[in-house]
Amino acid sequence: MVLTTLRQRRYLGLFGVTLVIAIICVGAGTWQIARFHQKHDANAELRSNNRDGTVDVAAALGPASAPTATGKTGEYRLVTAAGRFLTEREVLVRGQTVGNDAGYLVLTPFQTSSGVLLVVRGFVSQTSAAADTPTVSAAPPGSQDITVRLEPSDRKPDRLGALPRNQVESIDPVSQARRLRQPVWNGYGELLAGQPGTANLTAIPNPDMSNPAGGAEEPQHAAYVVQWYLFAALALAMPFVLAAAERRRDSEDGESDKAGQQSQPQASNRRSKRAALDDRLAGKS
Repeated sequence: MVLTTLRQRRYLGLFGVTLVIAIICVGAGTWQIARFHQKHDANAELRSNNRDGTVDVAAALGPASAPTATGKTGEYRLVTAAGRFLTEREVLVRGQTVGNDAGYLVLTPFQTSSGVLLVVRGFVSQTSAAADTPTVSAAPPGSQDITVRLEPSDRKPDRLGALPRNQVESIDPVSQARRLRQPVWNGYGELLAGQPGTANLTAIPNPDMSNPAGGAEEPQHAAYVVQWYLFAALALAMPFVLAAAERRRDSEDGESDKAGQQSQPQASNRRSKRAALDDRLAGKS
């Protein structure tokens, strides 16, 4: 019987190896369950932010002097602001892409009565060397009412002054607040197409709400769970499959011996090799 074969010493080592493999696979599958829930919750939060009604920036983020939320927690939320563009403080964020086009984000501080909101008015392509800052259309003067989509800001310094003229490498409210000498909200806003200040600039595409958090999609994580648990089951089944195959081969050898199709020395030699393997696994040789 198969159970008799499984009790042989060489299968004890195989059981140990496959058990370790199964434990690793179960652990990976359990981790994928956690990743699935994390991705589901992240996508649900971003979709909820995108569906929520448009509110004033101060209502979404709190006062600029002591914000109660960040662009990360309010990501994709639509907010409004009333004020004017600080065109003289405008910079270009280098190393950006829209589609397959490389270039710059046009970042213009927007002065409100409550503080400054950093606003990306749009995108401009890089048409020459990165050391040459392109000229962009100026933001409209005077008071404006704008609607933007919130995005999380960067935490690393923007390095203004260490790069080519009016170029920065990050959208950093801390650096901006230090230069402007007034409160700046955490996060920044992307102007929606058709808003004041978007003329002659490439609009930032709307986010893909099918998987807004990015990375692997939710069904992929679910498939990974099934995959890892299936690997665990296959690992545990391996000793039984091999034992059944060995049992079947022994039965065929016995029938061959009876029919005279295999010499007795050949069968004895095969059995001797299996016994020697058992002895090595038991530490006898």
